[in-house]
Amino acid sequence: MCGLVYQRRNRSVAVSKAKYWKSFGVLFSAIVIISLLVGCGSASPSASSPQSAQPSASAKASQASKPVESAKPSTSAAPAAKEPLKIGAILTTSGPIGPTGSKQLDGVQVAVDEINAAGGILGRQVQLVLRDDAGDPTKALTAAQELVEKNGVSVIIGATLGGTSGAIMPYLTEQKVVLIGTGSSAPNDPKKYPYTFLGTQVPSQQAAALVRYAVDVMKVRKLGVIGDASAYGKMTVGDFKKELDAKGLQPLAVEEYPQGAPDLSVQVNNLKKAGVEAVLGATLGTDTARILKTMQSVGLQVPYISSVDSTSPAVIDGAGADAIKLAYAYSLRRISFSDKTPLPAKTAEFAAKLAKKLNQSSLRESMYYASRHYDLVYMIKQSIEKAQSAEGSKVAAQLEQMSFDGVQARYVFTKEDRGGVSFDEVVMVKLTNMKDGAFETAPGY
Repeated sequence: MCGLVYQRRNRSVAVSKAKYWKSFGVLFSAIVIISLLVGCGSASPSASSPQSAQPSASAKASQASKPVESAKPSTSAAPAAKEPLKIGAILTTSGPIGPTGSKQLDGVQVAVDEINAAGGILGRQVQLVLRDDAGDPTKALTAAQELVEKNGVSVIIGATLGGTSGAIMPYLTEQKVVLIGTGSSAPNDPKKYPYTFLGTQVPSQQAAALVRYAVDVMKVRKLGVIGDASAYGKMTVGDFKKELDAKGLQPLAVEEYPQGAPDLSVQVNNLKKAGVEAVLGATLGTDTARILKTMQSVGLQVPYISSVDSTSPAVIDGAGADAIKLAYAYSLRRISFSDKTPLPAKTAEFAAKLAKKLNQSSLRESMYYASRHYDLVYMIKQSIEKAQSAEGSKVAAQLEQMSFDGVQARYVFTKEDRGGVSFDEVVMVKLTNMKDGAFETAPGY
């Protein structure tokens, strides 16, 4: 009996154990399955996971918020700013000729400000890199070397004087850098200096205009000549002699002086002693003012006929109203007026812009230098845009075939002529009547 009970008890325990392990196995399997299901739903994709080829929506949003390097930039990304376009300028803004260079700079700055406000050149803002040569050829060359070698410019505006222009032309030609707006006495030699453009009347044109006015309009035969010892003075005096010789005349006296000389009484008295009835002047700036005042003080009351520089404040204000009564200067049709011919609209508009820059209600000084250099900047702009490059050789190639309708004149450059301004553009004006930066044409025009 006891053995039977023991056997039944053992069988019951065995059955219980079997049920226990069976239940445990089922529970364990369920836990494993649930864990696997949860794991599949929450696991992050990886490079080795097939799901990594198709990231979830949340993963896509996360990636979209990060910067991505791409050959094609996003349309929403801000475009990178372009580097400024450097244009050099070498002008005489100090010394005896400083007022001239300062007026040239005014015109350059008006043009640069306008161009930058309109978006620049080829989408690049213009950065003007200015150097003052103080009228010294050595300083001009140093400035040119710095602009090219340190600042990387390929176009330079300048220089104010013929002497400083001549000092930098060989170097800039060697470097294939464009030079535009040289002093009028700089060589007009495209074969030797293919990268140089004057953008003004050459000395022979100036001399011809002055001699023609004195001889053909004023009917003067007894002429005297005075000029400074600079390259401009020597060249222009030589041209005066050639023009007079062509008309069968010789000057009664020819006087020369060092540029900036404080006392010119000896030269002026020599002209008076020679009995001249008019004086042709190859003079600039404050020198001209001193000559006119000296002529007044010694009683030499004859016409003084000189370059457009005589229309500058340095001359008109420096000499005074009484000393300029018989003074005449050559100028250009577009920046002069008469009772019958008012200023062109483009010229009047520029005069208003310049007056605003100078804080004047209306322009109270000659616009000649400023208008020329304003035009030069726009010629540079047109050339670069046509070439689609600021490279010197490409800009020069565009300039040498340019026809440009400017404020001051219509400029036409060719492979043979870099002056750019026709003799037909030239007129004579009287210094006693200026209005809004323009002068009244002299009798005979």
